[in-house]
Amino acid sequence: MSIFDSLRRVRHTIIPLPVKYGRRFCEVFRFLQEHQTRTRDEVEAYQWRRLLELLRYAHEHVPFYRRRFAQIGMEPGDIKTPSDFARIPFLTRDEVNEFAEELKSDEFERLKPVQTVTSGTSRDRLRVFRSAEAEVWRKAIMWRHYHNIGYRFREPRAQFTGILKFLSDHDQMPIDYNENLLMIEQFSIRHEHAPAIYRRMKEFGPRLIYCQPANLSTLVLHFQDNGLEPFHVPIVYTTGEMIYPQYRRAIASFFGCTIVDYYGNRENTVAATQLADGRKYVQSEYCYLEFVDGAGKAVAGTPADIVATSLVNYAFPLIRYHTDDVGILHGHPADAVAPYPVMTVVGGRGKDLILTRKGLVYPQIELAVGAEKFERVRVEQTTLDQLHITYVPTRAFNGDDDQRLLLEVYKNYFGSEFSFTIERVHEIPLTESGKNKLYVSKPAMDYLRKRQDSEPD
Repeated sequence: MSIFDSLRRVRHTIIPLPVKYGRRFCEVFRFLQEHQTRTRDEVEAYQWRRLLELLRYAHEHVPFYRRRFAQIGMEPGDIKTPSDFARIPFLTRDEVNEFAEELKSDEFERLKPVQTVTSGTSRDRLRVFRSAEAEVWRKAIMWRHYHNIGYRFREPRAQFTGILKFLSDHDQMPIDYNENLLMIEQFSIRHEHAPAIYRRMKEFGPRLIYCQPANLSTLVLHFQDNGLEPFHVPIVYTTGEMIYPQYRRAIASFFGCTIVDYYGNRENTVAATQLADGRKYVQSEYCYLEFVDGAGKAVAGTPADIVATSLVNYAFPLIRYHTDDVGILHGHPADAVAPYPVMTVVGGRGKDLILTRKGLVYPQIELAVGAEKFERVRVEQTTLDQLHITYVPTRAFNGDDDQRLLLEVYKNYFGSEFSFTIERVHEIPLTESGKNKLYVSKPAMDYLRKRQDSEPD
């Protein structure tokens, strides 16, 4: 490390990280640490009280919910039980897009909102907001989980990120000295970049890797294909998608790690954390989750739609938000290690892989230019050399020019690895779990299965 880097590290780390996060973070973090020792009844009473407070606020300050309560002939004071609460209609993604302005609190600016945009094309992308207070709670929930699994403030951590716009050279892997965080752009996970990523990670020595499992398992395959030896990382922290057996096996065998999973979403309406017993616990201070069948009835012990309400975001409340994820509510097992409901995620979280002649690729293609022209896009890999693109245009679509633009995006990304066909269609079907799957590749799935079958248990 250079003298400049050493001085920069000292400047950023002289103040403890929780203090840098601010007084409110310290208050919430201390509360969460203590609250997880409470009884189940105490946790449930706290959660219900916070839910009623949110409903009263939304009725008073959020135009969308004033209208919604009026439409169903209710007021917040009428809600005495979970069954009463379930009379409020689900909030859908389409409604969030259509009524975004009405979902803002009349105190929106005072609550200092931060914008989040979910991934996808124009139909699937959501622009949502969370208040500064909600961001404090999100961060505190995450750090409580980190502490519960043995990871502490400013221990070295590696994280796979989106595009880092501040970099002039995107082959760099910078360190955020304030967090002691090595940042690696996801789109760099390719065969030819794997040796440089390997050297940087091994030199940095992370105690925890924060990632989507498809990213890291793909990187492991590239490490192996480059003849690179495994090295130890104590904790791999996965989020954002299902961790399939082939991902788990590849990651655990290479890093000799404990894999810990976190369930959340970009809308910041859910949080569930895996603890020492391997179970995933709903974070009841942060959210109120419902598991409902096709008729909207609450169910347990069987796959169901996950409906979520954030308890901490007053700037842009999402109440009974249909997440499009599928999970199972297991309730409170007798040997549970925390006073929270146990759940599993069983659908709607998968990411998409493409198989090239150099190995698996997790495409990081964002239609940042022209996304408003395409309602849905799907890329299907039919053979090792062929990709077929289908798209549903929006009203803004401009014929052959925009189709050529879409095709060029994929050609520029994949280079000469594939030949392409492209087709305009009226509809692209959702997956069985209700997701708009961007990539469908039988060759990639076959490749993963063969790798898994060929590896010893």
